[in-house]
Amino acid sequence: MDMKRTGILMAMAAVLAANAEALTLPAPVHADGEASAWAGVPEADGGSRTLKVTLSFDASPANSAEVALGNGFGDDAPDPDNTAFIAGWDCGEFFIRCDRLRKRFTAPAPDPSAPGPRTLPAAVRLGRGGVPVHAAFESDGAPVVFGGLDTGDFLSWAGQCGWENMRAVSRGSAGSVSAEARLHAEGSVVIWR
Repeated sequence: MDMKRTGILMAMAAVLAANAEALTLPAPVHADGEASAWAGVPEADGGSRTLKVTLSFDASPANSAEVALGNGFGDDAPDPDNTAFIAGWDCGEFFIRCDRLRKRFTAPAPDPSAPGPRTLPAAVRLGRGGVPVHAAFESDGAPVVFGGLDTGDFLSWAGQCGWENMRAVSRGSAGSVSAEARLHAEGSVVIWR
């Protein structure tokens, strides 16, 4: 490979690395098995982008794992007024909720009693000014459909807060839990898995 191509590939890798944030939850320190961690979300730079947020965990019918997006997060639980949405797994089903509006929607998981690794990726296309214009959820290669959730309504309430931080939380024995937020340039295909 010539030097010019090597330089271009290295520059592309640096841009991709700069547009990703990942966190892995520490071991629980409380008897209830709760653990949490937070990180920044990559910032969109004007043009349309797709934000892919992926939550990975070991599922069981008796545990939960979630990732919240919003702003002003720290070590404390996110303020509902500053939370765009929370998505995750709760005792055998996927969920998405907006605490600010007191809305929660669920989706059945295939074989919810089967323990094992799962991923819940969400892809949200951001238009000008970082406003969400499209959202898709997927798990194990199949779309996740939250009963009663109107995508237009979701985009409306999810867009009312800034998306500066993400916070992952696990309860029970969710094993190794991680969350990743990655910004992709327009035209990229993004899948939550």
